[in-house]
Amino acid sequence: AVYGVCAAAVYESVIEPLEGECWWGGILNDGAEMPYATTDAPRDLACLNMGGTTAPFFVSSAGRYIWSDRPFAYSASNGVLRIVSDVECVKPVQAGSTLKDAYLAASRRHFPFSGKTPAELLFTMPQWNNWIEIAIQGMKQSSVDAYTDALAASGFPCGVYIMDGGWYTHQGSYAFYEPDFPDPRGMFGRIRANGWKSMIWTAHFVSPDSREYKRLRRGRGYMIDGLDVLAYRKDRKGTAAGVVWWWSGISCVYDLTYAPGRKTYLETLQRFAADYGIDGFKFDAGDIPRLSDVRFHDPAMEPVDYAHEYVKLGAENFPYNEYRSGFRTGGMPVMQRLRDQGHTWNALGKISQIVQAAGLIGSPYVVADMIGGGEAGAFRPGGYFSEKLFVRYCALQALHPMMQFSAAPWRYLSPEGVRICREFAELHVSYGKRIFELARHAAETGEPIVRTMEYEFPHQGFNRAMTQFMLGDDLLVAPVVTEDDTVVVELPRGDWMDDFGKRHTGPAILRLDNVPLSRLPRYVRLPCGTAQKGN
Repeated sequence: AVYGVCAAAVYESVIEPLEGECWWGGILNDGAEMPYATTDAPRDLACLNMGGTTAPFFVSSAGRYIWSDRPFAYSASNGVLRIVSDVECVKPVQAGSTLKDAYLAASRRHFPFSGKTPAELLFTMPQWNNWIEIAIQGMKQSSVDAYTDALAASGFPCGVYIMDGGWYTHQGSYAFYEPDFPDPRGMFGRIRANGWKSMIWTAHFVSPDSREYKRLRRGRGYMIDGLDVLAYRKDRKGTAAGVVWWWSGISCVYDLTYAPGRKTYLETLQRFAADYGIDGFKFDAGDIPRLSDVRFHDPAMEPVDYAHEYVKLGAENFPYNEYRSGFRTGGMPVMQRLRDQGHTWNALGKISQIVQAAGLIGSPYVVADMIGGGEAGAFRPGGYFSEKLFVRYCALQALHPMMQFSAAPWRYLSPEGVRICREFAELHVSYGKRIFELARHAAETGEPIVRTMEYEFPHQGFNRAMTQFMLGDDLLVAPVVTEDDTVVVELPRGDWMDDFGKRHTGPAILRLDNVPLSRLPRYVRLPCGTAQKGN
């Protein structure tokens, strides 16, 4: 049942669950809580993104979906969804009887895929991001060159080399800080000489009182006008540009909801990339909460519109792209990175569910942050570091759509640990062709690359959070994500063959104890047997 009320232009819907129904959607970084039973607090998509992408979209195991073009607030309690919207009474649509039915129907109608994918090399070869190394060794050319040379000598495969943030003189300058980067063209030439593509960190920021700021203010409207922020508080009419907070300071931002602002930012990026021979960009920031106190050239635009346009800019112009946050980006050809993950078993245990959730909000081209975690503290002297945890991180990503290293295995691991991680990188390469086939299939149909068990095997008891997942429709992957080296595998009906060549018949529950670090348990569904989907 759906109950709707309207008061003071606020629409509230209470959506009772059908028998056995579970819901996915909303905030990507809540993926470990999906399917929802109860949210720990109400969520408002207009002002909250929890460091990642959001979608005004829910999809259920009973073939229903919920969609709105505009953000709404929601909460869940004992399976009951409560949705509050400023613009409409949001109601579920019955599109079939399964999770797949509902997702594909919603995708076709509300976020059709473009037929394009991010660059093929992002899928077929591991990526290497120098963030952890430069955070520890210092953001300077000598550190970057040392990482490049060590990677080339390591025997690890690499397709794309990503230069992370901190290289610029100031935000918006697109000039390397010369004392630390005396020869940036030579630095990127060294990367190209190894046969790798390159990407570099960027964000939509411009430092206040910089030369770029003064130039852009001559053309009023390129940057967002402030409402009530810091030194600009007294000027509520926006005659000076507003500023937003970022972890490294404060900046003005391009107004990407305004065509001249988009054009100026895009042309700046294109000139910079051409000048240094760079293939694409890691687009950071774009978080909705940080834009809550700014006003746009078009007063009707809201922070979610800005977040949407930011991702759209990269999707339409740079096949080599990466985004962490956005709004209503389903179907866009963008590499979706999860927010920075910690070097903890708790973080590792949640990643698989979040990656699965990405596919169910229309973001199938997903990378699970950096292997070992993207928070540098664990890799500093005195930080908590576990070789076992690092290797399990590596195994988890080996059969994800994309695989991204940062902390150098040869610096932190034993020779045996390095060998195992190299083998997992090679495993990813060996599946690269198949993974990219799934990416192209996603671009045409919207189907996720990594799929929940419920999506592929409906109504067989899989409508709950699970770390095991399907890569396409025929490979079940069951990563070990706990410190005790144990994983429980639940096989659906049918015939399966594991990574040792042993046959199994499902349904079956297999408990694997003492799984060696070198193993990623996986099961191929055999075509000639009793495997069937659903009821």
